[in-house]
Amino acid sequence: MNESDLSLIDRIVLGNCVEGMRTLPGDCIPLTVTSPPYDHVRAYGGHTFDDETFRSVAQELHRITMPGGVVAWVVADGIGDHSESCTSARQKLFFREVGFKVYHTMIMARSGSRWPARVRYGDSLEYAFILSKGRPRTVNLLRDKPNRQAGLVYTDAPRPLAQRERPLPSVKGRPISALGVRSAVWTYPAGGRTTTRDRYAFDHPALMPERMAEDHILSWSNPGDLLFDPFCGAATTCKMALLNHRRYLGFEINPQYHQIALRRMRDAHAEYRRRLDTDLLGA
Repeated sequence: MNESDLSLIDRIVLGNCVEGMRTLPGDCIPLTVTSPPYDHVRAYGGHTFDDETFRSVAQELHRITMPGGVVAWVVADGIGDHSESCTSARQKLFFREVGFKVYHTMIMARSGSRWPARVRYGDSLEYAFILSKGRPRTVNLLRDKPNRQAGLVYTDAPRPLAQRERPLPSVKGRPISALGVRSAVWTYPAGGRTTTRDRYAFDHPALMPERMAEDHILSWSNPGDLLFDPFCGAATTCKMALLNHRRYLGFEINPQYHQIALRRMRDAHAEYRRRLDTDLLGA
């Protein structure tokens, strides 16, 4: 954003996100992380999110996302009449229609969040569609998967002479690192203090686990980048952006949830200052 748009940085704005996005310049957002309402699974203060609204959101998201920018769209399907709605699949295809590339499809699994149904396995999965406007400008793959062969030396086996035109240079062995890149299935404990320690935030009916928001922010952005959330809710994404040295902007249409978001960000700013003071004193 240019200097005339700085008044929107580090703010949670009360209002309709489509109208709000229309006030933003094009190609200005490097990363969006959001989880919109879907399939009337929960009531959000009487505000609906129908197919027409989704299409407007998708079109505006493409307009404001900068080249190389990423949208992490976390969504699931409702179940009615013994069948999944397939809303997520239709949304994924429409994002392609407006110009996004579907860079990656990931699974967000929440353990301990719901009782299993009598006729199906536990309903605890969400999709995270990683949408990019061209080639992603930032990809920081998280390396926290323990390698069972850590410390061993890996050597590339050269191809037989019959399979190559000229000899390959000698390959030096390299040790296998202790941690490797995690899979595309991320699992988080859900509920209570495992989602957040901000108890008052549970007045919002559908909190994203803080670790989930943080992992997407770390994966698709760098310190100093702007994080955007058009469905800000209780400001989980904005809080984790701040605590990881990013700027933030969120829109929230529900006044009650907007007040929760403002309180949460006040607490987050206090926590951020405490961390900075601790770092300075320990330096």
